[in-house]
Amino acid sequence: MDALRIYGIRHHGPGSARSLLNALEADPPEILLIEGPADGQEMLSWVGSPQLKPPIALLIYNPKNLQQTVFFPLAEFSPEWQAILFGHRERIPVRFIDLPMSLAFNREEKGSAPVLHRYDVLSEIARLAGYTDSERWWEMHFERRAYPSVADVFAEILNLMRALREAQPAEDGDTRLREAYMRQEIRRAQREGFHRMAVVCGAWHAPALANPSAFSASADQRLLQACSRLKTQATWIPWSFDRLARECGYAAGVLAPAWYSDLWANTAQLERWFSRAAQLLRSEGLAASPAHIIDAVRITHALAALRGMPLPGIEELREAAITALCEGSSRAYALIERQLVIGDVLGEVPAQVPKVPLMVDFETQVRRARLQLSTRAETMELDLRQAAHERKSRLLHRLCLLDIPWGKELPVTGQKEGGFHERWQLRWSPEYAVQLIEAGQWGGTVEEAAVQRLLGKLPNLRPISDVVRLLTTALRADLVAAIEPLVAQIEALSVEAADAFDLAEAIPPVVDALRYGHARRWNVDSMVQLTDRLLPRVCIQLPDACSGIQYEAARTALPLLHRLQRAVGLLRSETYDALWQEALQHICRQGAPLLAGLSLRLLFDRGWRTAEEADRVIAFRLSPAHPPLEAAQWIEGFLHGGSLPLLYRPPLWHLLNHWIGTLTTEDFELVLPLLRRTFCGLSKEERQKLFALAKRQTQPLGAGELDTPLDAERIALLQPLLKALFK
Repeated sequence: MDALRIYGIRHHGPGSARSLLNALEADPPEILLIEGPADGQEMLSWVGSPQLKPPIALLIYNPKNLQQTVFFPLAEFSPEWQAILFGHRERIPVRFIDLPMSLAFNREEKGSAPVLHRYDVLSEIARLAGYTDSERWWEMHFERRAYPSVADVFAEILNLMRALREAQPAEDGDTRLREAYMRQEIRRAQREGFHRMAVVCGAWHAPALANPSAFSASADQRLLQACSRLKTQATWIPWSFDRLARECGYAAGVLAPAWYSDLWANTAQLERWFSRAAQLLRSEGLAASPAHIIDAVRITHALAALRGMPLPGIEELREAAITALCEGSSRAYALIERQLVIGDVLGEVPAQVPKVPLMVDFETQVRRARLQLSTRAETMELDLRQAAHERKSRLLHRLCLLDIPWGKELPVTGQKEGGFHERWQLRWSPEYAVQLIEAGQWGGTVEEAAVQRLLGKLPNLRPISDVVRLLTTALRADLVAAIEPLVAQIEALSVEAADAFDLAEAIPPVVDALRYGHARRWNVDSMVQLTDRLLPRVCIQLPDACSGIQYEAARTALPLLHRLQRAVGLLRSETYDALWQEALQHICRQGAPLLAGLSLRLLFDRGWRTAEEADRVIAFRLSPAHPPLEAAQWIEGFLHGGSLPLLYRPPLWHLLNHWIGTLTTEDFELVLPLLRRTFCGLSKEERQKLFALAKRQTQPLGAGELDTPLDAERIALLQPLLKALFK
């Protein structure tokens, strides 16, 4: 087939795109055959629409199983896209000839998933040539090297790939199937009367398509007949440079989409690029002068010359930018990389293009919730006792589970603090539309996708507290189908849980869900069962976990004990109160000093210890039987909830005062930093009241309160120390 032209290209390579366009203009074909899924053929009718602006992606999915979804991204500098535009402009028929996804999806369901990784035969050649990777080697030899004619470029690529395939072991089944289908499509075009045909395909496939007559047509047909088809649907969706760099599936040319876009547009002048980089740095308050730009350009040219490159590449730009502009800071270069290497360009598609089911459902839910997509930040207060506000909350929580942060939940303070109100900051980004379309692999509705996404995370979650937080999120998102699997996972993990603190972290969110679930019309039966199973275990295991631990570990447990106290109080159950009281008493007796002090405070606040009992425990803890450092830690724990006992219980104040007065100079210097941190943790008003109290307490207490009266002279000596302590 002398009239068959094979153009082996590098996906998303601007050099390949330019060479291909020159070759097509020099020798226009009668038909263009492009490596692309054949079941996306109908979407080519949208090419030429002013609203279809790359980067875009051809999305093909199985409507009966939305997890079978694939994306075929195209940028303006992609050779396939330029070939499509050329065919549209010159009124040449264009066909996608790659294996339809209807066959590939069926092979997946039968366990014959495509091979995603293959030994990179080019990497060995690149290594022998002194390159760190095959992509830089390809760019040097085929993207930037000058050839006598464009025909020579593709001829050399074809010869290279033919030699590599001869040395390569047998191809995997997926590649053989794809190439058989493409050869059949070439034969079909020939039977239809086309003589001058151009095939645009990945370079690796070029030898298998260059001479279809060398392969048996009947063998190709038998290979394809063994596969059955599924029904698929296709559409165009907007894409972004960010996703082109990270997720398109091709390694070639996608590491730097913004730079490759500049190369395609002939705007990739070094001076211009480094000037834009300097502007970005200056916008962040970093120094970047014209001298830095000049040095960076010189370094770039020098690196290219040393490496034998006719033109600098993105690697040379990166090294020069870090050295000259960023003064060796990779962190500063990250800003340049995000804007000028990767880029923030987002494509567009016509509004009339068929939409994926998830996008249709999302737009319906947005209308029902009476929300608007705006790129301006907007704060919204929700009262979940109102049906309209509840719909808004439910949608936003579901989107968060899909990792689409249109709404960011803010803390609720003041009188609205509790389970009936939420506060959100909304800010829509066009990027979220792409993320939403990608989430279509999880389901056809926002609810279904959120459930499947949540359950997909479940097997990898091990700390029980993480699963409980996911459960509360599912409740707030009203994902009924996910509740039972989450509860079952929590129960299974609780049986194996060895970390009492992790088990205890699960209690507060469960109690909050139980407390406010009725207002949100949740089914809280599962929360009741979890509470009945988890709380007794926590009360039994927590005292042992709180004993014999280091000071830093005890400090991390302080907020947890406070949250557990609040949770038990919300339950208003005598049974749970008794269990929690017994646990606190054990911690008070045998726990680490810090937690023992907090436990007494919690018992005292709930009225489970009288003032006289607290006085005796404090006197014992501040007695010489306990080392000063342990006593200071105990005081920190006791005052963690505030200084009210010291302000309104004079005996406690004087016990602390007496203990400090008995310390030696060495012991006082040892505990002073800890005491300063303890009292600095109090509010400014509390510290002022304590200092005023210290100034007033110059008279001894009444008879019976202390065995010996206080000495006024010693009090006067102590006041400077107290002033240093409380300031």
